[in-house]
Amino acid sequence: MANQTPKSNPATANEPAKVAEREETKDDEIELTWREEEPAHYILEIQSLTFLWEILSRPQVRGYESSAFEASDHKWSLILNPEFEKGDVYLSLYLRNMDIQHLGSNRKIDALINFFVYHHGMNRYITIQDGKVKRFSAEKEKSGFSRLMLLSKFIDWLNPQENTCKFGVEVFVVKAGSLNHEVGQNPEKEKGECCSILDHLEKNRVTWLIHNFSNSSEPRSFKFNIGDYVWELQLYPIGVPEVKRKYLSIYLHLQDSEFESGDKLHVQWRLQIKSNGPSNPRKGESEYDPTKPRTGDAWFSRSQRCWGFPYFMKLADLKQTPGLIDNDAFTVEAEFNFIYVIQDLA
Repeated sequence: MANQTPKSNPATANEPAKVAEREETKDDEIELTWREEEPAHYILEIQSLTFLWEILSRPQVRGYESSAFEASDHKWSLILNPEFEKGDVYLSLYLRNMDIQHLGSNRKIDALINFFVYHHGMNRYITIQDGKVKRFSAEKEKSGFSRLMLLSKFIDWLNPQENTCKFGVEVFVVKAGSLNHEVGQNPEKEKGECCSILDHLEKNRVTWLIHNFSNSSEPRSFKFNIGDYVWELQLYPIGVPEVKRKYLSIYLHLQDSEFESGDKLHVQWRLQIKSNGPSNPRKGESEYDPTKPRTGDAWFSRSQRCWGFPYFMKLADLKQTPGLIDNDAFTVEAEFNFIYVIQDLA
């Protein structure tokens, strides 16, 4: 179900009992309660249920992990994780400790975890907990709750008419039998992040004509603007070193120098070499067609500015497939389907 939110019948505000209805879970002692106060340590706001569906329903995307945040003197990240079983997709929530690998193999951290999901109809958060101390170690960096609910039912419950959702977490580290912060206190809130979609992509497609392809093995580049950001396509005529001169490699670079350090972009895009001939799948390889576009789900940040296809197309296919190369030239087309912006909450 690509690029659309599943149809649903939103839960009404007087039906809180439906929230506790879980298909399966590995822990039968999960407690679900309501509260009005925001999570004390971290909030993840996603302003597009389409994005939530995309990152959790497609195995190649592998869910969503937040930026690192500090709570109870440690660094953590919140994970929205899909789990697949017999064709169904379940939502799981986990917390990862980002410090444990740096603290030594014998170090263990015990903590109580509360997860939160905001319900617009109730104007309150549902709290997900089990009252048990979770142990983090070098062998177990994350802990949480597996298969809380079918993803489709979860999105129904969120009320798709709002097209937004908020997750949160509180974590209280246990030291010498006592809590760092007593449960019930309202410690100073750490930062959170918000995911929104750029809905003003007036131009979402670019074409790049490559001339004199066979006369040079040097990388080529092409700059352009889409979604208020500066991008660059980089094409390697004989591929990057790892493909051993057998494939054409193409990468997308984020060139914007004013990109904030805490921001991230998630780009859903497609890339293809335009063909002047008919579709030509190989005999015996019904799923392989050199003229079909390649699709990507790419993450970009200040430290990760490059994403692409090292094995984009076999050079033999590029040269031998009718309609791709004309007079030693061909056209690369890149189309941006969605750009999601993840920014720190104020």
